[in-house]
Amino acid sequence: MTQTAIAIRDDMNLGQLGDMLAQSGYCTDARVAAHCAVKLRAVRDLGSGPIASMTGIYIVKGKVSLSANLMAASVRRSGRYTFKVNVLTPTNCEIEFFEIIAGKRESLGVSVFTLADAQKAGTQNLDKFARNMLYARAMSNGVKWFCPDVTGGPVYTPEELGERVNE
Repeated sequence: MTQTAIAIRDDMNLGQLGDMLAQSGYCTDARVAAHCAVKLRAVRDLGSGPIASMTGIYIVKGKVSLSANLMAASVRRSGRYTFKVNVLTPTNCEIEFFEIIAGKRESLGVSVFTLADAQKAGTQNLDKFARNMLYARAMSNGVKWFCPDVTGGPVYTPEELGERVNE
């Protein structure tokens, strides 16, 4: 069996790295260098690396969407905000968002997303991954409402924009 090694170097520009990632065939939603480069640029603005861009960023209908895990990482990495999952069941997710001021957590509010909300919104994969889907929507709403500056603008999960997902 033959394996091809891919070496990502720190001195590569976006075009080179995008080309390498496209040629690898590992990124099923970005098969050309330009698509990979756009994803790489988007995640660079969030402070994450190339692998996070290829696995957690989606361009849907011209809008950048992030996986819930990438949103959560951006919140925690900010140093200004954090969150706590207060409830996570197959019927309810509640995430409390905090701003860190003078070393203390001050609550900004709670983002709640329920099974009823998900059904009304037409959320996908509820029968397979209810907790994951509720978490994703509670996280994206909380980031939009309480700490939008960590993403630099509007943020959506891929499924909010109509993309088929498998969280």
